[in-house]
Amino acid sequence: MRIYFCSDIHASRKCWKKFLASAKYYGADVIIVGGDITGKFIVPIVQQPGGVSTARFMGVTRRVETAEEIASLKVRIADTGQYWAKMTPDEEAWYAEDQGRVDQLFHKLVMERAEEWLAEADAKLRGTGVRCFVSGANDDFLEIDDALRKSEVIEDPNGRVIDLDHGYQIMGMGYGNPTPWPCPRDIPEDQLAARIDQVAAQVADPGKTIFSLHVPPLGTGLDLAPRLDDELRMVMTAGGPEMIPVGSTATRDAIRTYRPLVGLHGHIHESKGVKKLDDVPIANPGSEYGEGILDGLLIDIHPKKGLRGIQLVTG
Repeated sequence: MRIYFCSDIHASRKCWKKFLASAKYYGADVIIVGGDITGKFIVPIVQQPGGVSTARFMGVTRRVETAEEIASLKVRIADTGQYWAKMTPDEEAWYAEDQGRVDQLFHKLVMERAEEWLAEADAKLRGTGVRCFVSGANDDFLEIDDALRKSEVIEDPNGRVIDLDHGYQIMGMGYGNPTPWPCPRDIPEDQLAARIDQVAAQVADPGKTIFSLHVPPLGTGLDLAPRLDDELRMVMTAGGPEMIPVGSTATRDAIRTYRPLVGLHGHIHESKGVKKLDDVPIANPGSEYGEGILDGLLIDIHPKKGLRGIQLVTG
């Protein structure tokens, strides 16, 4: 059994398309997105007088006129994991008056893209025999879970244990420990540990189970992120950003306690790697979604001999 695992694609259209193609490209039987599937920002495309539209995108104010130029800009915005919204100058001012209006628009755009993605997955993977697992994680609205349940082909292991072939299983956990930002699924470490324990109790054999726990274990080298000051700015050193471990004690303790076949993680984009925690293989593919680059892992499992290898891949 070959598994392709990625995480933190954050609404990147290009990464999603690459993910759906990963089974064929890598010869994978199972493909997994380990969480954080939605984006973070809206890019207004503002209709100006004279048939010109403008958009502040990637630090540059862009002017587009023709239908082809507008369509190309929309694709570029979506490929970076952002959401475009056409509006007039008056509408832009109206949104600027009230953050609540912006939040409502953002929620609408997030759910619309998620529904588009699920329809695309159903059309591409239906009848192929490929198992496709996708979960929401700490950055994703809880409503994403409801959307995932409507898919014909996608299975969501978040908070569940699901059987794979040859007696293997996968268990998922999209909740994470607190971050500097108020994310929908950030919870205290003791609550995260309790959630993991509740799901792990359903596992038949931890040694034959993939633990897809979104946040990496604390202090393992898979959880290094820039230190932030009180104003959420990166703390810089002579060599660049100061990096500190920000992983989860609950994840670390779960790996040590249950000793799964492998721990698959995401969350920390900067810390791709394959490590071991008390001789249990753990891995984080990292994320470069903003550039449309899909970082992933190939996990090969023999029906009788277990885990045969973990490989970092980029496409």
